[in-house]
Amino acid sequence: FLYFIGVFRHTTHVMASTTEQSRQDTTRRATVMVASVQMASLMADPAANEARATTLIREAAATGAKFIVLPETAIQGYLSQDLKTVWHAPGRPRSEETYANGVDPADFAETCDGPMMQRFSALSKELDVYITVPYLEKLRRAIERDVADDEEEVKDGALVPAETVYFNSVALVGPDGTVLGNYRKMSPWPTPEASWACKGTEPVAVDTPYGRVGLAICFDIHSCLATYARHRLWALLYPIAWVGEPMEWYRQQLPSLLRQCDCPHYILGANWSTDAEQKWPGQGFSTHYGPRGEIVASTGDQIGPTIVYSHIFTAEALEAQRVSAGRPRLALNVDKYAEWTNSIGSQAKSWNAKWR
Repeated sequence: FLYFIGVFRHTTHVMASTTEQSRQDTTRRATVMVASVQMASLMADPAANEARATTLIREAAATGAKFIVLPETAIQGYLSQDLKTVWHAPGRPRSEETYANGVDPADFAETCDGPMMQRFSALSKELDVYITVPYLEKLRRAIERDVADDEEEVKDGALVPAETVYFNSVALVGPDGTVLGNYRKMSPWPTPEASWACKGTEPVAVDTPYGRVGLAICFDIHSCLATYARHRLWALLYPIAWVGEPMEWYRQQLPSLLRQCDCPHYILGANWSTDAEQKWPGQGFSTHYGPRGEIVASTGDQIGPTIVYSHIFTAEALEAQRVSAGRPRLALNVDKYAEWTNSIGSQAKSWNAKWR
């Protein structure tokens, strides 16, 4: 029940026969094209990254994609491409042995309603598409009005300090130009994000005409499926900045785990790439998974930009197929998923120590 399209660096249009075209038209009425933009970001250069992302989003939309997913923290950059520079907020711990350089996110982070998000909202409206915008979000806590960072607030008659905190976030902007949801990563990756990222607390699920989508980021995959189980998602939009053996993870381990726990929905992963070959593994291999982890589309590219495309069935079409075949509704096996989740803590420590 999965309709494969593939991976393209450039779009090629081929005319089908009348019969074949009719069959394809019928299939596409029950499907929607989705795209994962695999791209490299430059650390602390949001203008360059936004320009890169915008070019690739336009290409994906011109090819016919309705949902376009970008990599983790694609706008400001997650880490430097050599993994030596990390975001470092004042007062947060940073492993200088692991990350030689730290960059204060204060001058680069954006609010959910800031100028960067407004530009992506305008772009989504212009192109009539859904876009995930993964970014470094700043939030002012205990604030009731806008003031400078070093000023204080009056609350209940007493002065309280204004506090700026940061999140690893992804917003979903829709075809009408509105921000439909803003998700803050609930499972920050231990070492690189300890120096800047606060932990999110709430899942975000958004209803679209094609089905209900959820948002998650990279390391969340080890815990978010159980959180989203009650939302009965059609697809999880999944920005990634992976560090670890990518082929083994995306082509073998992850699909096997998704199959064992009966993951009931699509997962549309967009991983980062690099501009040149690096000494660490993790880049590339962006993949679309169907229910139970079946690989729908994937790329082996790791350097430079690549767009992964696939046509996937809408939630309505999947349900019609299920009813017609008399199959029970697929549901996450929470016990199997718990076995996976419980094994991650010790692995995370070894990953952080190994790839630095």
